[in-house]
Amino acid sequence: MRTGTIYKLLATGALISLLSMIIVVGLQIFTRFFMESSPHWTEEAARIFFIYSVAFGTAAGLRNGDFIKLNLIGKYLSPFAGRSLQLFTDIVIMAFSVILIISSISFVELGLDEQSPALEIPMGFIFFSIVIIGLAIFIFTLEALYNSLKGNNHRKS
Repeated sequence: MRTGTIYKLLATGALISLLSMIIVVGLQIFTRFFMESSPHWTEEAARIFFIYSVAFGTAAGLRNGDFIKLNLIGKYLSPFAGRSLQLFTDIVIMAFSVILIISSISFVELGLDEQSPALEIPMGFIFFSIVIIGLAIFIFTLEALYNSLKGNNHRKS
C-alpha cells in the first residue's frame, strides 16, 4: 500500500471522526435543551470520536509537515551537517515510534478486558488510537527519510 493511500485513509478517518463528534455533541445539546433528558452515552462517544480525530489528524498532519519545526540549529549548519542532523532526527523519531507501537499494543491488550462505562465497548478499541499514531509516525518518517536519501527533500520548512 502506498503512503499516499495511507494518507488518504487517515485524512478520511479524521474527517469522519470529527463529523461524528460534531453530530454527537449536537445531539447532546439538542436533547439537553429540548428533551427531558439527554442520552447517557453522548459524552463518552464524543470523547472517543475526539480521540480518534486527533489520532488520524496527527498522522495526516505529520505527512503534510503541519507541525512546528525549529530551524534554528539547521540554519547555522553546513548543508551536509544539516542533512546529517535531519537523518539522525528521522532515525530517532522512527526508534521512538517503534517503542510507542510496541508499548501501545500491550496497552490495547490490557484494555480488551475492560468495558467503557456508557457504550460498553472494549477499552482496547479506544486505546488502539495510540497504535495508529505510532504506525503513522513510523511510516511517514520512513517516507521522509527515504526521500531525503534519494535527494527528493520535499519537507515543509
